[in-house]
Amino acid sequence: MSKNTVITVDAARAAGQALKQVATSLQGLAEREAVEGALVVSFERLALIGQMSAVLNQPQVEAMILQAGREFGAYEIAEMRDRSMPDAVVIAAAKSALLKGYLLADAAGPHFTVIAGKGNAATAMIKEAGHRYRLAQSGCTDIRVTACGLGMRPRPNAAGKFDMLVAGTASCTHKGKTVTVERPRDLPYALPCYESDGPDGHEAKARRRLLRDLWAAVSGEFALDSEDELESVSPVVIDSTATRLPDNEISPQALYDGTRSELVAYATGIQDEGMRLAFQSILDCIAEAEDVAALRARWQPEIVPVLQQLQVSAKTRKLVEKLCQQRAAVLEAT
Repeated sequence: MSKNTVITVDAARAAGQALKQVATSLQGLAEREAVEGALVVSFERLALIGQMSAVLNQPQVEAMILQAGREFGAYEIAEMRDRSMPDAVVIAAAKSALLKGYLLADAAGPHFTVIAGKGNAATAMIKEAGHRYRLAQSGCTDIRVTACGLGMRPRPNAAGKFDMLVAGTASCTHKGKTVTVERPRDLPYALPCYESDGPDGHEAKARRRLLRDLWAAVSGEFALDSEDELESVSPVVIDSTATRLPDNEISPQALYDGTRSELVAYATGIQDEGMRLAFQSILDCIAEAEDVAALRARWQPEIVPVLQQLQVSAKTRKLVEKLCQQRAAVLEAT
C-alpha cells in the first residue's frame, strides 16, 4: 500500500466522527431490545455494523489502520518467525476489533494484538486495556482484577507438556451494584506453558480472561469460543472460556459448580428482569432434580421451552445441556 494513500488529519477526523455516530447508535440498542424485541434490534445492529464497515473500507482509512500497527505500534502485530502476514490480513483482523468497539489507538495502551493463524488468516486478541475500556464505556467504575499463579504441573497423558495453574478475581461497580467473577484456587485456569516459563505472562492471560468474563456478566454478551482466546503463536493457548484441570481429575460436583458459575454470570448480565428470572429458573430446575430420571424428564417440557422463549444462542444452549449432563453425573455418583 503506497504512502500517498495515508490519511490526512482532516480525513481522519471525519472518519472518526462517522464511526462515533454509528457507535452511539449501537450503544442505544441494548436499552431498546427489551421493548422492541431482539429480532428487530438484531437487524438494525447489522445495518449499523455495515455503515461502520463502509467507513473502515475506505482506502485512506485502511492505510491508517495499517500504519497504526506497522509503523506506530498503536496495536500489536504478532507474526510467525518464518513469514510476515499480508497487509490485507492485518487490516481485516484489526477491523474485526474496531467493529466490536475497541480503539485503534489509546493512551492507556494497545487494545488488541493481531496474531497470525493458519494460512492467510489472523485473529485479534483483545488485551487488558481493551477490556477495561469497554467496561468503562458501559458505565462500570472501580474496575479491579487480580490473578495469582499457583504453580506448574505436568499435563496428564502429554509427556513433556505443562500447565500453569492460575486463580483470580475481577470486579467492578455497575449501576450501583458490585459485580464479581472469579476463578477460585480449587478450579483454576490451566494455561499451557513451557517448563521454563515464569508466572507473569500467564497471570496476564488470566487477567484478560477474567475481564472478559466480567464483561459477559455486565453486558450479557457471552461467548464460549471468542476469537480473542488465541493468546500466542507458540505455544497455542487452549481456546476455551473455562479451561480447567482435566475432567478426570475433578469431581463431578466441581465440574457442575464450574459450569453453573459461568451460567450464573451470564444470567447476571441479562438486563430485563423477567428474562433474567426465567433463565435463573432453568438453573434452579436443574439443581432441584433429585435423580437422573427426574432431570431428564424436565428437559423437554420445562427447560427447552424457556430456552426457546429467551432466544439464547446455540452456544449458551449447549452450555445448559452440559450443565444437565454434569448434574446427572453428580446424581449418579451419590
